[in-house]
Amino acid sequence: MAIKGAKTIAEYAIRKWLEEQNFAMEYFSLSMDGNRADLTDRRGESMTLVYRPETRSVHIEEPSG
Repeated sequence: MAIKGAKTIAEYAIRKWLEEQNFAMEYFSLSMDGNRADLTDRRGESMTLVYRPETRSVHIEEPSG
């Protein structure tokens, strides 16, 4: 499946990672801020994903605290 609508390399990489992890995106919303993305489900629970250009990889950011 092609990744459509990505506006940045970071968004493309994150959407590709989500596809590879088998996320059914019709159940989630994704909001981008630079190299970071917030993935939110229908219940309002979310996680932050970070694209690291130096390693060309996507990681789940651990919550602080």
